Amino acid sequence: MAFRGYISSRPFRGQRAPQHIQNLVIRDYCQRNGLQYLLSATELAMLNSFLMLTQLQDDIEKLDGIVFYSLGQLPEEDKQRVELFRRVISAKRCIHFSVEGLCITDWASARRVEQILQVQSVMPGCLSTKSLSLALSDRAHG
Repeated sequence: MAFRGYISSRPFRGQRAPQHIQNLVIRDYCQRNGLQYLLSATELAMLNSFLMLTQLQDDIEKLDGIVFYSLGQLPEEDKQRVELFRRVISAKRCIHFSVEGLCITDWASARRVEQILQVQSVMPGCLSTKSLSLALSDRAHG
């Protein structure tokens, strides 16, 4: 058995990476971590389509796991993410995220990934360090 890569042909969570770059990153990650790598499944470009990810879930018993390019490729809908985690964990397989260097093997590691996603979701609404410094400076001089 081996690990199947998972790449996107559309932007994900405000990021975009060419497919060949995603494949290079996944292949390098697998080599560095001693994982046998199978060619990647490429998700369809249609918004909110997870047809290829669903196929990988259906085939999970035939794989050691899935190697995502990035956490950002996970479905944004909670129910879809939890179902992915449930199917992979119950099959005693794992999900790797090559950019972040993370792996889900059990519910504790899935919760860690969920916490990271929650922090990422609120970050766009936060002030940047520069904006915060300017606001504090204006307040001190105002």
